[in-house]
Amino acid sequence: MAEAIARGIESADPDVKIKLYNAAHADKNDIISEVFKSKAILVGSPTINGGILHSIAGLLEMMRGLKFRNKKAAAFGSYGWSGESVRQIHDALVKGGFSVVTEGIRTNWVPDEDALAACETFGSEFVDTIK
Repeated sequence: MAEAIARGIESADPDVKIKLYNAAHADKNDIISEVFKSKAILVGSPTINGGILHSIAGLLEMMRGLKFRNKKAAAFGSYGWSGESVRQIHDALVKGGFSVVTEGIRTNWVPDEDALAACETFGSEFVDTIK
């Protein structure tokens, strides 16, 4: 999903600098440093046991404590049964001081071609909200 959203952003505005991070493997401090430098962020997680990945939850908690201002954000994620992750990320971003510009995007199970196309559209529409 993240790569498809990034393709949509790039197709809408090739001048936007995009950085993708896998929070389970990347250094949290590197990610937070990039959040400081950014104008907008997108955060995603699958729904796992009715929640989000602990690596994402930890980042969101760090961001809440830093009380970011004047940054836009949105959430995305996949789910198998219930799909709470996008709402949980959305709420955490709001608590972190971000201006959440959309309700986010979610897809059931592994994204198929239609879902990936929707993600690309989501990315191109997200760019319009941050200009």
